[in-house]
Amino acid sequence: MLVEALEGAADPEQAARLMATFFARLGTPSVYARALAEDSRAVRALVGLFGASAFLGASMIGHPELADRLLFGRGAPTPESAAEAIDEEIATLEPDCDPEDFVGAIRRAKGRVTMEVGLADLAGELSTRACTRVLSALADATLDRATKFALKDADARGLAVIAMGKLGGGEIGYGSDLDLFFVYDDATDEAQDRFVRVAQRVMRLVSAPHGDGPGYELDTRLRPSGNQGLLVVSRDGFAKYHRAGDTPAGTSEAQDWERQALLKARACAGDAELGAKVIAVANAVAYERGAPPPERVHHLRARMERELAGERPGRYDLKLGRGGLVDVEFAAQWLQMKWGNDPRVRSADTDTALSALEACGYLEATLAAPLREGYRVLRRMEQRLRVLHGTSVQLIEEGAPGMALFARRMGMRDGPRGTASSALIARYLEITRDVRAAYLAVLGMAEVAESR
Repeated sequence: MLVEALEGAADPEQAARLMATFFARLGTPSVYARALAEDSRAVRALVGLFGASAFLGASMIGHPELADRLLFGRGAPTPESAAEAIDEEIATLEPDCDPEDFVGAIRRAKGRVTMEVGLADLAGELSTRACTRVLSALADATLDRATKFALKDADARGLAVIAMGKLGGGEIGYGSDLDLFFVYDDATDEAQDRFVRVAQRVMRLVSAPHGDGPGYELDTRLRPSGNQGLLVVSRDGFAKYHRAGDTPAGTSEAQDWERQALLKARACAGDAELGAKVIAVANAVAYERGAPPPERVHHLRARMERELAGERPGRYDLKLGRGGLVDVEFAAQWLQMKWGNDPRVRSADTDTALSALEACGYLEATLAAPLREGYRVLRRMEQRLRVLHGTSVQLIEEGAPGMALFARRMGMRDGPRGTASSALIARYLEITRDVRAAYLAVLGMAEVAESR
């Protein structure tokens, strides 16, 4: 059974190497050997994991107890079970535990849930969208419990954590950064210093290195007023800053970008009542001022592609490149700002936004289809890359080491018409061509002569 499973693995040599290391680390390998001998499905699952993802394989080797999920699993994880995993680990601690112990608990839960999601993903038990929902719920629960611990307040009153970007849309993947900022509700002079200290403590709890596993990388660049803005702002300060920009749409590119970013704002942790008040302001700013001129939006998109994507012939950026994920997001977000007075189109989730815009008649079906399909395929490719490497990878390159393995993980196979890698690249070029055409049509822009 083992040899047959190795033969079918995406990377048989990697699978064999990690399998050997895994059993060498076990204190009682006979227990797992007997379990595997009685279950061919478990053999295929374990070998498939080791052959598909060095990232998940290393996690399994470092924490062999995670193999219990694989061999004696309880079903695919859910957003609810992700939050429960955090609470289960915290429940084992003393009420006045040391911060180091608290960090260890949330790291163990993060490692276990990430492994469960990866296993279910590779086994086809969860769709890409379902995986991102579970991983986002895990991050939400981590931030919420860390905020309560930092405040020593079970209700976490007075401080709200606002998610932005992929976390705001509930769309984070393996290895994703968390985009966020903090808002407090206290007008006293002492409040800012206090809440800055609390926010810094929350960030340390969720990001500091620990022996029980890595934390999250935090990205606060989308905070109010950009990179130079405060990480922690008062509710009045947040409202005042954005209401000060209450000018006709398209006054400045910076203002447009800030409004567009607020489409993804979501209260994810801390004081729920305060968070709702902040999101009410964010929604008014993002949705109720009309859409900026499409030329300005496209100018920003072109700059991102030119300056950040780093594409060249044979090298492609799934997110920032021509026809990539950002094309889909910009098309949906521009339409949301244009028709934002209709509450039905208000969603931080890109896929939900596309469906709502189509259902409400604001997006033609002939344009919705390639945008939705492109988003689905490109997100799946992005997630497969990340589960393979365990980092925020978004580039693919013809002829690169590992490209054949990645193509196999995407379901491609060598055939009479070419290799799995060439088939994947052809599919990518087809998808991004259709996405770019739909994006330009949504904005009413003419295609600009350009080449790969």
